[in-house]
Amino acid sequence: MRARRLVALTAATSLLVAGCGSGGDDTSTATTVRSATTTATTPSTTSDATTTTTGGGAREVACPETAAVEELIGGPVDRTMSSGSTSSADLEGLNLSYRYQGCSYELDDNGQGEVSVTRIVDHDAEGSIFEALLDAREGDFVTDGFEEVTDLGDEAYRVGTELAVLTGEVMALFEVSDADDQPDADLRLELAEALLSEGGGILSETELDCDEIAAMAPVGLGTLESTGSAPATSIVDGVTLETKGCHMTFADGATARVGVAPSAQWDAWVEAERNSGFTVELDQTEVAGSPAFDDGDVLIVNDDPDRPLRITSRGDDLDPDPATLRRQLAELVLKG
Repeated sequence: MRARRLVALTAATSLLVAGCGSGGDDTSTATTVRSATTTATTPSTTSDATTTTTGGGAREVACPETAAVEELIGGPVDRTMSSGSTSSADLEGLNLSYRYQGCSYELDDNGQGEVSVTRIVDHDAEGSIFEALLDAREGDFVTDGFEEVTDLGDEAYRVGTELAVLTGEVMALFEVSDADDQPDADLRLELAEALLSEGGGILSETELDCDEIAAMAPVGLGTLESTGSAPATSIVDGVTLETKGCHMTFADGATARVGVAPSAQWDAWVEAERNSGFTVELDQTEVAGSPAFDDGDVLIVNDDPDRPLRITSRGDDLDPDPATLRRQLAELVLKG
């Protein structure tokens, strides 16, 4: 189940149409279509400010001097007050909202780029808003994240709940879910390593022996109950991937799937997955000694548990790149 997705970030929809199969000769087919739509926070700006008050007696949110921001960005900027709100809801109807205030800086001279330095000034989280936001993002990253996996095949990535591996002339996809339908990363890796250790023969793009593949399933999955052919088609931002595959079910309710496709499809598919609006980014780090995380659009720094720092950056003309600039802006604020 996908965790809470902030509406300030990219939201996504998916359509899954699947049949069910059991036994060596049965076949299940699945088609997954993934496309993304973008929504936004509710921001507001007013002109030319150095501070903004949080209301309710809270102290002011200080904005970096315009000259210091211009030095980082490498060009003149217009500074305005910035405020807005962000809200999210997960599939269970749990809501998480917050308001932020501070300043934004937009490149002038017809440049395309804008950064903001704000603080979260109000929220409805139970306890730490930083921990609540990080927990939500971690949940999304487990189901929709993209990250490189080393020392596996010729090239490998974790793509959502699948482990994708390029090996010789074949690209292979591995997926394992426990009895509660939650991804099991350890058993997924163990299944991949077991099948890859057999060489290219067992993972053939022309013919798969599902009984032979099932026999290689990790002991931790339990007693095999059924296996069957499971071809699938996925469409990610216009890139179609068709795989032959095998589906396995186990006595305690765990499931596994192995899919294969010609390696010629690898580069286009990886690029589509990496850049898809459906894909979740997460970089947990520290800034000036304070815990922080960057979701690809927003950097949140827990330097003040009551009012975490919130940095955004966007635009084609920003220099350095937006992620580096977010970090540098945070350091500018915190090291003052």
